[in-house]
Amino acid sequence: MFFIGIFGTDSKVVPLGQISPLVCPVCGATAPMHLCRRYQYFHFFFLPLVKFNSLFLVTCPGCASVFSLEPEKGKEILKGAPATVVPGDLTLMKNNLTPRCPRCGQLLPKDSSFCNKCGAPL
Repeated sequence: MFFIGIFGTDSKVVPLGQISPLVCPVCGATAPMHLCRRYQYFHFFFLPLVKFNSLFLVTCPGCASVFSLEPEKGKEILKGAPATVVPGDLTLMKNNLTPRCPRCGQLLPKDSSFCNKCGAPL
């Protein structure tokens, strides 16, 4: 923010609901996915003026992995079209299924009980 809130930029995430059940490319579970829209905006005295950098995010409820949705599909959903999404419309942004060390963040094999990097117990 510039000049103590008179004008500047900020970002916002707005939940848009659920989309039709599809197979998660990461965990393989079939479930309705959660859809959100993230955007940045320019504001003047806390009144949003211009929105930019809009991104549609889809989250799997089973593994909490995050995907980005094609912008054209997201705009159709915003206009009120039925939310029919196929796995080809999704791009993986964050895989939350892979286990990581809580201390150092190192990727871990699924059957380990200690971190291979820092030795922390899991």
